[in-house]
Amino acid sequence: MFLRKLVENVNIDVKTVNGFDVPAPEGSAALYIHVPFCTRMCPFCIFFSVPYSEERVKSYFKALRSELEAALSRYECTSFRDVYVGGGTPTLATEEVCEALDMVRSAGHRFEASVEASPYDIDDYRANQLASAGVTRISIGVQSFSPEALRRIGRPMISKEGIASAIDSCLKVRTVNVDLLFNYPGQREADLERDVEAFYESSANQLTLYPLMPSIKGKSIMPGSDENERKLYYAAVDRCRALGLSQDTAWSFSRGGAGLKDEYIVDNNYFIGVGAGAMSHVRGLYAANTFNLAKYERLAPEGRSPVTLVRGLSDAEEQRVYALYKLYGLRLDKRDFRRTFGKSIYLAMPREVAVMEALGLVRDEGRELVVTRKGLWAFSYLMKGLYINVSHIRATAIRNGI
Repeated sequence: MFLRKLVENVNIDVKTVNGFDVPAPEGSAALYIHVPFCTRMCPFCIFFSVPYSEERVKSYFKALRSELEAALSRYECTSFRDVYVGGGTPTLATEEVCEALDMVRSAGHRFEASVEASPYDIDDYRANQLASAGVTRISIGVQSFSPEALRRIGRPMISKEGIASAIDSCLKVRTVNVDLLFNYPGQREADLERDVEAFYESSANQLTLYPLMPSIKGKSIMPGSDENERKLYYAAVDRCRALGLSQDTAWSFSRGGAGLKDEYIVDNNYFIGVGAGAMSHVRGLYAANTFNLAKYERLAPEGRSPVTLVRGLSDAEEQRVYALYKLYGLRLDKRDFRRTFGKSIYLAMPREVAVMEALGLVRDEGRELVVTRKGLWAFSYLMKGLYINVSHIRATAIRNGI
């Protein structure tokens, strides 16, 4: 499939390095802070996480504050407009997360902040702390409102009332997002539609749908076929639209102008990551911090870079990454592409654009290339491919202690 060329770069032939200072992004960027702690290792998770303990949190955040302080100094000319705190379950260390956000704000950055949470641990107290720290979005990993579905994907039981209480506790912030998983074994279109309806009946104002992907945790729940995923995806899209939700990306929907989305790459061309396993992308380069917690906690307090994996990107690869990010976000501004790369997208990616238009995946609306209904699935599928390839890098790095 020709569209795979858009994500060739994610088959990353990375180089292992002993420390590397990521250069400053041009202009503004997103800042990503990784908090890897979880009380349970979900069998569908593709992200770097470790078991939670209070002692591990203390030693980890001592190192993270050192790295963050160094990053804020190194990138003092970069404007961090969006800050995302992911994991793991960052709200297991809410106080430390708020301190990190205060560090960023004290460095002069004015930003929107998003923090991931779990319905099993978010409560009024933690949500109040986050709101007081200026957090504008809390994203809750609900995955499903159905107790039977939670059992199938290996999550502890929690009632619909318990989920509703977790959501309600977060209403102190502007955007409350609910994550839902789809294409797990045995899931039917009606099951996913009911989950969408349960979101709609809740007090949350943003929904993000994620297709199930192979976990990096060893034992994994295998997703259904691509065709089944496609059917489920369009069933959810149609139900969201019938309920009057606006579609903001291939995976996210909102009501009432909810604000920040899960994928910060839609609104930011580049990002800087801090924390163990965090990744950075600046023009011409991908980089990843060590996934070895002991190594991270040794390097960062010494003022040494925890970056251990890097991969350079050619102009052609950067253009494909940019196109994927923006079309995942449903529209690509042709003038912004020209400003970024010095040429029109029709000259930079002539074959790709011609085939996308011929297949009816995008249409040219003058200033923008806009994703069609048919194209929604294509860019959802490509974004999933990006996630899977990056998760392979995580798994390899963790296995080899990198």
